[in-house]
Amino acid sequence: MNPGIGAPELLILIIIALVVVGPKDLPLMVRKAGRFMGKMRAMARDFQRSFDDLGRQAELDELRQEINALKSANPVNEVRAELKKAEAEAMAEEPGEAMPRPADIREHPRLAGRAKRPAPEPKPEPDSGKTD
Repeated sequence: MNPGIGAPELLILIIIALVVVGPKDLPLMVRKAGRFMGKMRAMARDFQRSFDDLGRQAELDELRQEINALKSANPVNEVRAELKKAEAEAMAEEPGEAMPRPADIREHPRLAGRAKRPAPEPKPEPDSGKTD
């Protein structure tokens, strides 16, 4: 932010200010100029922050749109929709027949052959003739 003022130009400005304002009021004027520059810098920082906030807000809006797009394109939702569709079709084919509960599978006429049969009981081991 150097406006191109070097040492010779600064020396000339100080001499002019000393002549125009006078040595008595020069420190007061320098303080006022310093405060003015501080206020200007603070205003510039606030201005920059507001632009940064606007940029961040725009980025957040874009991220929200991307997240919503990813949520809507979720393959799990597609699978759920297909399963619900298949379930509705299955219910439409057999309107009078309800889905059997796991306990009723053995009694269900179409599913009786598919039910798991209980495991056979183990055979008793033959006695080896040894007595303890």
